[in-house]
Amino acid sequence: MADASEIYKHFEPTVQHNALALSNIHTLTSWGVGTAAGILGLTGWNGFIFFVACWAAISGLILGVKCGGQPGVYFKSGAMDVAGTPMLNTLLSYVLVWTLMHALVYIYD
Repeated sequence: MADASEIYKHFEPTVQHNALALSNIHTLTSWGVGTAAGILGLTGWNGFIFFVACWAAISGLILGVKCGGQPGVYFKSGAMDVAGTPMLNTLLSYVLVWTLMHALVYIYD
């Protein structure tokens, strides 16, 4: 059985607020990175490598600046909540914006 310090370690409304703020950051940055990839004309694996590189930079900034290097204080799963889990969720938004911007800029040349 878990001890009392583990049960009361995270206050649920605060954790939910942090998760919502993190979700907003990830969504907006995936749109921005998708726009940049589309305008730069990245295609194929180059676009996915660009996404992973930007994702690593953004997650590092969130972990270092916003969490102060201690994501376990703000999220239940720590760094996994910041960098790992939402990556696949925002990948779809990234691909949508990436292809839209690429089509708008390069198809009608």
